[in-house]
Amino acid sequence: MSQTSFCPTGERQLAAYLENRLSPKDRDQFREHANLCSICREEVELWDKLSNLPAATPGPYFRHDFEAMLARETRNIPQRQTTWQLYAAAAAIAIGAFLAGTYFSGQKPKSEIAELREELRGMRTMFATSLLQQQSAVERLRGVNYSVRIDNPDEEVVGALIQTLRSDSSVDVRLAATDALRRYSNRPQVRQSMAEALTLQDSPLVQLALIDAMVEFRERRAAPAFAQLAASQSIDPTVKTRLVKAIEELKVQ
Repeated sequence: MSQTSFCPTGERQLAAYLENRLSPKDRDQFREHANLCSICREEVELWDKLSNLPAATPGPYFRHDFEAMLARETRNIPQRQTTWQLYAAAAAIAIGAFLAGTYFSGQKPKSEIAELREELRGMRTMFATSLLQQQSAVERLRGVNYSVRIDNPDEEVVGALIQTLRSDSSVDVRLAATDALRRYSNRPQVRQSMAEALTLQDSPLVQLALIDAMVEFRERRAAPAFAQLAASQSIDPTVKTRLVKAIEELKVQ
């Protein structure tokens, strides 16, 4: 894939296509476009390969070879990555994990297997957070989507999602981050951060999504943010109506 490749259609529709958010008609049209556009076709094929790789399972392999692969890939990822470098690194990591699981001996201590899994989890974390820092909204959407695939993500990933919700320039990315953070509602800092982010939003869609999330979480600490937003002179009427109802819902919970 060329480092300077760019496709306006892919920029607009690729993330929605990968997440099955396009209508059947639009999905068919994008498939036709990808058949003719090598840039979009390569990105779809590579992402499909990453998504379809089987999970690693124990089997016969030499630990030091796998650790060398991880160290090599870590060194090869620069501080500022391009899209194709990120995907290439992720593919190498995922394939390496698969081979390690396929050939790793079942006689190895469970602690070593756990360490390998933790190392792989760290690489996935780095991949997700790197995507969330890219200039393209499509790439940042991929970062949000990839982050929810990490089992029990650490504070670095969750913190990156919170920062994305607070300040990303794309409404679609902020909506996706809101949806991703709802998965971690059992973490008090996530609920509090989402409540605080409400007053920073200028999009009625994001405001409504956050209000619904706070009511769903029964997060009474969101009441001051609700009241502050409802008092704003520039608030969207639909949002204001939802806020009034949400304040009452929180009172009775």
